[in-house]
Amino acid sequence: MNLIVKPSALKELNEVSFNKTEGVRIEAVFVGSCSLYVDHHLWIDEKQTEDTKIEVEGIPFLISTDSLKYLPQKLYVDYNPTLGYKLSSDEETFKYNLRLTRRENK
Repeated sequence: MNLIVKPSALKELNEVSFNKTEGVRIEAVFVGSCSLYVDHHLWIDEKQTEDTKIEVEGIPFLISTDSLKYLPQKLYVDYNPTLGYKLSSDEETFKYNLRLTRRENK
């Protein structure tokens, strides 16, 4: 996967403290309905054994094998102070208004 983190998102993410086993989890979950619908989330989370870890300028990103099925080969992470984080590809915006929070329980 080619993960491109825009400068505004990098600036915001550099303010976050991670312990050695944590990273920004990019989660894509099929929620099922009469149409194909995938919900997207950002979490500060612990790395799991099945996760792919991608570091972008020192920021660790975690993506599960299941989430990789629903994400494009080229994914952008952007940030706007008003709209929060945004996940997008060259073709579409997957979700905006994402807030990065620490995941408490799965």
